[in-house]
Amino acid sequence: MINPQSRIRRVRRELDELLREGLLEPATYQQLRERYPTEGWDWRSLGRWFLIFGAVSAMAGLTILGRTLFEFTLPKLAVILGVAMFASFGGGQWLKRTRPALVWTGLSLELLGGLLLIGLTFTLGAIYATGSGNWPALLLIDLLLLLGLSYALRNVLLLVLSAAVFFGWFGGFTGYASGWGAYWFGMNYPLRFLMAATAMIAVAVIHQQSEAGPLASYRGFFKVWLSGGLFFAEMALWLLSLFGNFDRASDWWYQAGVAELVLFNGLWAGSNVALVGLGAHRAMRMLTGYGATFLVIQIYTLFFAHLAEHLGLLLSLLIAGGGALALTFWLEERRRGNAGILRKSAS
Repeated sequence: MINPQSRIRRVRRELDELLREGLLEPATYQQLRERYPTEGWDWRSLGRWFLIFGAVSAMAGLTILGRTLFEFTLPKLAVILGVAMFASFGGGQWLKRTRPALVWTGLSLELLGGLLLIGLTFTLGAIYATGSGNWPALLLIDLLLLLGLSYALRNVLLLVLSAAVFFGWFGGFTGYASGWGAYWFGMNYPLRFLMAATAMIAVAVIHQQSEAGPLASYRGFFKVWLSGGLFFAEMALWLLSLFGNFDRASDWWYQAGVAELVLFNGLWAGSNVALVGLGAHRAMRMLTGYGATFLVIQIYTLFFAHLAEHLGLLLSLLIAGGGALALTFWLEERRRGNAGILRKSAS
């Protein structure tokens, strides 16, 4: 039996999609949306994350148990990982075909297969290593395979894993190619990450437009492309606003000028304000969430980077903590007000 709240959320997602595609007027959209108020905790969503966590934890536990009871060699480990990978993908496909109610279990098993694939490629890389140390090449292989599997199996979780692998490969590749030999947390060449993020957002827009036609069977995949692109862009702009475009690997520390920092801070703030406005206009909470969250992060970053040291530790903490509490109270009041409006419209 379908949970009534799940059905309501599904209807509201469909209404959001119709508004984005221009098939509903904003006034009509608002009237229809108010007829389907949501309330309560989304236990199904929480259960999905526990399912994923449980699958990964169980595999980690089995691996540790195996290492305790048996003496592994790399070739034996590669065989075990290969068998487990094919079993995970096969089990996921079987569940999706024969147990429609356990579709998320099947998707999670395929995600586990993707994680095992990464382990297998790195194990084979260790077996056949030539001494080059070019570990990002292994992630590139994983990225291409996972992208293909994401669309072949229609698994959005594998697409999320692909985005994470891309983040690791791209940073590792730029660090490896620069001679630094490692993935520096500073995201080597942050301006390159910003350009890669722009390309991902462009793919998301094209994907979203095509999901009403040739990519109809992959509906919703554009959200992963969009979320990944926004995250990479936000992280890159965060670092650019603090340090500028530190692309000189031979220098101990890159000293950015004031004009450069003002430029990147203005670009970051303008982008987040635009995201908030676009999210409100297109009824996309993802855009609003990214824009509002990183706008707050930028304010706190500028405060601690340029003002806190002049105000002293105690006063800085009082201002930062008070600001956070005030923002929390304001958001809670607004949430309660919206919930009250929805309840009145429903009754």
